[in-house]
Amino acid sequence: MLENTLKQYSNSFMSNSKWRKLFAVIHDGSIPVSACTWKLVEDKEPKNGFIPDLDQLGEDYVGDCGALNAPFFFKEIEWLFLPSKVGYQPYDKAPIKYEYQDIGKIKKKIDNVGQFEYETTDEGIKIYGYKP
Repeated sequence: MLENTLKQYSNSFMSNSKWRKLFAVIHDGSIPVSACTWKLVEDKEPKNGFIPDLDQLGEDYVGDCGALNAPFFFKEIEWLFLPSKVGYQPYDKAPIKYEYQDIGKIKKKIDNVGQFEYETTDEGIKIYGYKP
């Protein structure tokens, strides 16, 4: 079923090694990234989660990364969104607090390690595995 779904996308897709390179850059410690949104090819709705630690990555898959609650293959990632601002409540009925993720630094770092298909806005950066 996944293979049939992937046929609708262009031939341009991100390889397993490129995803691993991207996660290594994000996890190098110089840029705090606490949250992301994953969109898998076969899912209608994106899901909030986090960037997996490098020890959670296999040769061709991502281990548990929050809201997805199960491993999945790199080839299933349609896109990954890193928001510039993340809101959270530290406890029930608490006011919302915000953390900021430096999208400009993330963009510079990923540009230094390779060519990635992405779009940036004031809200964040969307990195594509597949682009219809």
